[in-house]
Amino acid sequence: MTQSERDRFHNLLLMANESPFEGERRNALKAAERMAKRHGLTLEEAARTGGAAFQQFSSQQAKSRPPRESSEAETAVRERTFAKMAKFIRNAEVRARSEKARHEEALKAAYGRGLDAEERRREERKTARDFQTPKNSRRRNPIVHARVLIRETRLPISEIASICDLDVYTVAGLKLKMRCTQKDDV
Repeated sequence: MTQSERDRFHNLLLMANESPFEGERRNALKAAERMAKRHGLTLEEAARTGGAAFQQFSSQQAKSRPPRESSEAETAVRERTFAKMAKFIRNAEVRARSEKARHEEALKAAYGRGLDAEERRREERKTARDFQTPKNSRRRNPIVHARVLIRETRLPISEIASICDLDVYTVAGLKLKMRCTQKDDV
């Protein structure tokens, strides 16, 4: 991994730790996880090693640049920072899991006490009503109705189709068939 990628990983972890915005922290954390995953590491392993595990220099890069020597103080600071990041990430994951479990448990308890029971029944009745089409015994057969409209009016086929709740092609077929029967009668 190049120095710029290591810096980016480090900056993502810093942002995940210090950002005042939840969404920004979450996105930075996900980006750091993807970067670590790309190199076959977990986020904690990558944070613990300070990105050193990412280093996969080719032989040319290793020969062309001498390795940078950092002081012991820099190394200690980097290790402490990455340890803090790993702890923060671990705590965030634990908080999220516990919050989800607490929410699900509260929801189960509320349903057990009968909370929202009337509202759920109302919703079930409403969805059941949506699936039922009202039956009107006085309603005419749509094909017969379309034939009457074709014979007695000059409405366009699309209008007749929408009135009778039929397909345009069905109405056109009826009109053509009616024309054929009229020719045979004459």
